[in-house]
Amino acid sequence: MVYCHYSTEVSRLKGENAKCACQGGTLTRFVQPIILFSLAKSPDHGYRLLQKIAATELWKASVPDAAGVYRILRDMEKRGLISSHTTENSKAGTGKRVFSITEAGWECMKNWESTLKEYRRGIDQVIYRLREALEAAPLPSGLEPGKASVVKVQRKNGKN
Repeated sequence: MVYCHYSTEVSRLKGENAKCACQGGTLTRFVQPIILFSLAKSPDHGYRLLQKIAATELWKASVPDAAGVYRILRDMEKRGLISSHTTENSKAGTGKRVFSITEAGWECMKNWESTLKEYRRGIDQVIYRLREALEAAPLPSGLEPGKASVVKVQRKNGKN
């Protein structure tokens, strides 16, 4: 992957380890369909759902934000897409919340499939256009094909 100047600049300004969107990363908007297809196989508890999300290709084995996923689960339950019940656990004295997909969740999953197919067509078009542009345009001076490089872009106001 080619080094992106934006990531380092954002990290420096924000004091965090930021990544440019061009480098990928997790796609949080896809948590809901992952939860739905996971629950379509069998009911499950939140921690296992976190593991299943992390195991998808989109997440590249990075751990999702647990608080965010639990917020999504609560929202999905309020919207009637999933339901939950608490199991009894004699060891710890507390139970686990187990989630199941509802009929409305199955319908939502069908909608996700259609929506994602549309997104894929659009993404394929963007990839095609990117490839077309990369093949047609000469590399900026100082860059070699396949080598990581730092590229500073001069903004209109003259600042980097």
